[in-house]
Amino acid sequence: MTGDPTTDSATGSEPVSKNLVTARRERVLDAMAGAGIDVLVLGRQDNAGYVCGMRRLWTAGTRPFGAGCIVVGATGRVHALSSWDDGIEPPMGFDDLYPLTWNPRIMAASMASIDGLAGADRIGVDELTPSFRRATAHFAPEAEVVPADDLIAGVRRHKLPGEVEAIAESCDAARAGAQAAVQAGDGADPVGAAIAALAARGVTVPSSGVRAERRGDGLAVDVGVICDLYEGGVGGLFVDGRRAGSGVLADACRVGASHGDLSAAATSRDWLVRGLGMGFERPVIGPQIGIGEQLEAGMVLSVTDGNRRDVIHVTAHGPSVLSDRP
Repeated sequence: MTGDPTTDSATGSEPVSKNLVTARRERVLDAMAGAGIDVLVLGRQDNAGYVCGMRRLWTAGTRPFGAGCIVVGATGRVHALSSWDDGIEPPMGFDDLYPLTWNPRIMAASMASIDGLAGADRIGVDELTPSFRRATAHFAPEAEVVPADDLIAGVRRHKLPGEVEAIAESCDAARAGAQAAVQAGDGADPVGAAIAALAARGVTVPSSGVRAERRGDGLAVDVGVICDLYEGGVGGLFVDGRRAGSGVLADACRVGASHGDLSAAATSRDWLVRGLGMGFERPVIGPQIGIGEQLEAGMVLSVTDGNRRDVIHVTAHGPSVLSDRP
């Protein structure tokens, strides 16, 4: 299950993908049951992707809210707004898709036909527009609409083993891009070299993209990509092909670490520790944010300290560097 904008395919085998889709679906259904939510309507692309596992065409820019994915607790079925079935894994099938449309009446009619939706008492949403709230009066007239953005964020906060593996694969691609930028000749464009290296691996969807800037005798590089729906990244100031600086902040990302612990470990005033998975996730900890946060086992984090960026898996035995060192 995933639902980020991507056309890449660069991780594991089909059975592993199917197992991961199933595990994520079960997580979401369990969370819905615990929160007393009968139906979950997701509009954010990363949330929809987490649940339904489909690959959507990537487009730059923002998207308005739309009912991109619907999870029905009573049936355990997942339904997606799509006209193609790439990435669908059983038990989800083509019949679980509902068509793209700009007409709210057609959309409401499509949703009304979904088994278990009309009788829902509570519908959770990760975003909401006035038109969607009005539409619920037609396809689920008795339902209470409640926010569920915290619910899905909580599910995604701790990564499954298959997710950690997928993020590590994405980091491997990002590392190859960074290495190509560093090795580009004096007359070459390091950004172009990185993009070419990523494209050669079939990775064309950016998260933060590719940045490269000459700074004195060094080259500051940061590469962030989405590969098979999961984000990977790496960054640093490279001098003579070697990455400068230390990973002190990354090493401080241990179970129980507080905002104060991370702030004390940072070597730059420009530091950020934030969740990483299918894009920008919780927690988000920086100089003035995330004061009450505490790191937990199972988190995967993008750790930026000045020019340096690492991807860290927080484990009970200490931090594991998924981005490694290019």
